Amino acid sequence: IIMDSPMAASATDIMVEYAEYTTVDQDKWLEIIEHVNINREYGNTAEIVHDKQSKIIIAGSGMLTGGRVLEYLKHDIGNSRNTVLIVGFQAEGTRGRALLNESHELKIHGKYYPVKAKIVELTGLSAHADQSELIEWIRKYKNPPRQIMLVHGEPSALEALRVKIQTDLKIPVKILIKDMEVVC
Repeated sequence: IIMDSPMAASATDIMVEYAEYTTVDQDKWLEIIEHVNINREYGNTAEIVHDKQSKIIIAGSGMLTGGRVLEYLKHDIGNSRNTVLIVGFQAEGTRGRALLNESHELKIHGKYYPVKAKIVELTGLSAHADQSELIEWIRKYKNPPRQIMLVHGEPSALEALRVKIQTDLKIPVKILIKDMEVVC
């Protein structure tokens, strides 16, 4: 089992160090990660890719938009003996959504790769709050923000959240999407 994600490695370090704030004690965290090879260096990724022994790779990129996971996909998605397990929401227009929609090929770094690996979706693990949870979180501020910037999400969901915040909380909201500001 190999975790090839600097962010996941750092998050794991935090979970172990502050285990008292989780439902898993520190000894159990240490036992879990004892069985995981944590790669923090990009230079080691090529070595892992070319090692053809059976393995489980944990490589983060929420919607397969970038990161080390792309190196694994380029080398392994064309093999019908492999499985790509997709965890979490995959927005329209992303590689992750394309795989869930049974695309027969995937474009990575300008080249097309045939999809022969089995694609499996694991649902129910998204860590994002929903609209009502976000509204309640904002309500709890003793001194509410003077303005809110929405920077991540589906356009229709962002617009609905913007309207809800402005209507219910009377706080101005701007939607910022990929270097493009939408002033509302």
